[in-house]
Amino acid sequence: MVIQRLQTVYLFLASILMGFFCYLPLASYGDVDFCPYQQPVYLTLNVLISVLSLVAIFLYKNLSRQQTVVKVNAFLIVASAIVGAIIVYMNVPVVEIIWTAGPLLLICSFLMTIAALRRIKHDDKLLKAADRIR
Repeated sequence: MVIQRLQTVYLFLASILMGFFCYLPLASYGDVDFCPYQQPVYLTLNVLISVLSLVAIFLYKNLSRQQTVVKVNAFLIVASAIVGAIIVYMNVPVVEIIWTAGPLLLICSFLMTIAALRRIKHDDKLLKAADRIR
């Protein structure tokens, strides 16, 4: 079996990265780690992002709907980054925060989602060009 659509790979990787992000610490100070699974609402947001990435994979028959879901997913990833920063800064006293690899996974997931969006737009242009030729 050959995966013919590159956006499927991008969305799958984004989903996996968000899954790992849910269990890795965002930041730490001293011996205290802040993980997304410690905040139920924040964990729910990140699980929703991961599930939306998987759902978008199976919307390949309707490219406009897939494109909309991926755009919403990218917006939610940005919202997750902002909420995560707010959670860390609200819970940490005035000491030095050590950011861990968690936010890097969030950034990589966002980049994978944007790459998938570009490939979806590329496929949409190809289909419109093929319809115009007929």
